[in-house]
Amino acid sequence: MALKLNIRPELEAEIDKLLPEAKVRSKTEYINRAIELFNQQLKRELEISKLKTYFPSYQKEAQAVLRDFSRLKPSRD
Repeated sequence: MALKLNIRPELEAEIDKLLPEAKVRSKTEYINRAIELFNQQLKRELEISKLKTYFPSYQKEAQAVLRDFSRLKPSRD
């Protein structure tokens, strides 16, 4: 089943200009690739935002571990 999109005329003109350079066979393939790339970027941003909350606590933990290691005296073998 085909999906009918209401694309603004200026965007459609831009797509027409970019199609040869994008190495795609049709507007549909171009739009599908654009959506796929957008989704990949969005997923990446979501993953990064999840990790941002982890790093501050990780840095504190790592500093504490480094402090503990720096207090250790070398063993005499």
